[in-house]
Amino acid sequence: MPREKKLSKKAAAAAAAVLTTAQNEKDEDDCSVASDRTESTAQLSDEECVSESECYEQKVRDAMDLAVVKSVHTRTNALTALTTAMQKRVLTTFLLDHHQTLSDIAERSLKKGKGAEQVAAARLINLLVLSLSELPQAEEVYKAVSGVLTVTLTDPSMTHTTRLECAHTLSVCTFIACHDLAEVMNAMNKLHSVFAASLPKGNGDLPNHPLGLSSLHTAALSGFCLLLCLLSPATLYTMANKLIKEMCDLLGQSDVDLRIQAGEGVALIYESARTHNAHYYCTQQRTLISVLQDLATDSHKFRAKRDRKHQRASFREIIKTVEGIGNTATGKNASGSTVGVIGNTATAGGGVINELITLGPKHARQELILDSWSLKIQYDSLCKVLNEGLNTHITYNVGVRDVFSLGPPPMQLTPSVASLTKRNHKKINRESPASKARQMTRNKNRDNRAAAKTYDD
Repeated sequence: MPREKKLSKKAAAAAAAVLTTAQNEKDEDDCSVASDRTESTAQLSDEECVSESECYEQKVRDAMDLAVVKSVHTRTNALTALTTAMQKRVLTTFLLDHHQTLSDIAERSLKKGKGAEQVAAARLINLLVLSLSELPQAEEVYKAVSGVLTVTLTDPSMTHTTRLECAHTLSVCTFIACHDLAEVMNAMNKLHSVFAASLPKGNGDLPNHPLGLSSLHTAALSGFCLLLCLLSPATLYTMANKLIKEMCDLLGQSDVDLRIQAGEGVALIYESARTHNAHYYCTQQRTLISVLQDLATDSHKFRAKRDRKHQRASFREIIKTVEGIGNTATGKNASGSTVGVIGNTATAGGGVINELITLGPKHARQELILDSWSLKIQYDSLCKVLNEGLNTHITYNVGVRDVFSLGPPPMQLTPSVASLTKRNHKKINRESPASKARQMTRNKNRDNRAAAKTYDD
């Protein structure tokens, strides 16, 4: 008994070390440089750089070994460490030889684990499929785990957090790795059965759910909207009236995130339906616009100020899409960055969303224009999965770049060059006497200009 306890402590410490190593890496400056690198790394040879990469992969192997020990706490930490390691680096080559082992580990934890272990396993599956997204092995992993994900998602005895993560994982994995329309529709039906519990009852009254269950329904609806992006405009056009009626019912829910997600679903359906028929309007157009206008101008004091602000900003864009007033944005890149031509003309799809996002490390900055609700929903879903690893994957992950048509990835700096660039970057010393004097002089001049109130043409 003392020996097992001692081994468990060592295993937990090793898992924590792997997690710490992955978390200490910098996103923008050196996405592929280990955190424990010193200044002398700038003089590393190619053999030493390879050794550093092998050392990182060895730590991942150690975490894989710890993910099957008896201690629940150690297994959970190991699964979290593996997820963080795959967020910080694109380990596609390494995973070609280990994806089956990782898939088995995650599947076993989902089936036999509980609570936090199941959540960590679902997140690991998401990163595993995303890391293999451009390869056929991603579909193999999806087929192996889709069954257990579906069972866990629809099992009411599971915790809300576990089911929420399974909803995210099932939707993203289906979007990335599933190429069978029948399986896509099956996943959509499962997600629909989850958030359908928030639809009105037989007497027309909306159910009142606790926060955890409302978050689960929001995640299921978000995944459902993500999979709607895979359907052709003609297919979605035939389903539009029924889906919009359900989304309109969800707009009356008390949870602000669920209302906003339902509104984005309405905008996505209109956008796709008008691609098939430019003059499409739903059968309850006036009622829908009235509800959207009320949400876009909501000023009820019983709601939090932040929620009211977020809701009004979201529904102002949604109502423009429904009414058919929009912008156009074209000119996606072929080499990495996007170039947009934006105007104030009405479009056939009625889309008005236009958001510019700058991503990637400092040496490979890229601009991504989200000019449709479909792209926005896809981007938001990837943000939930990748978190701090978004810059790394959207820069070097070929499969993720293909989703946004960003072309081939830029050249990745070697560890030695990246470390040398960081070492030569000099930060301004704000505490030096010269810097303080310069700041005081600038502040004085600013005060004088503000007092004079004179502006030369």
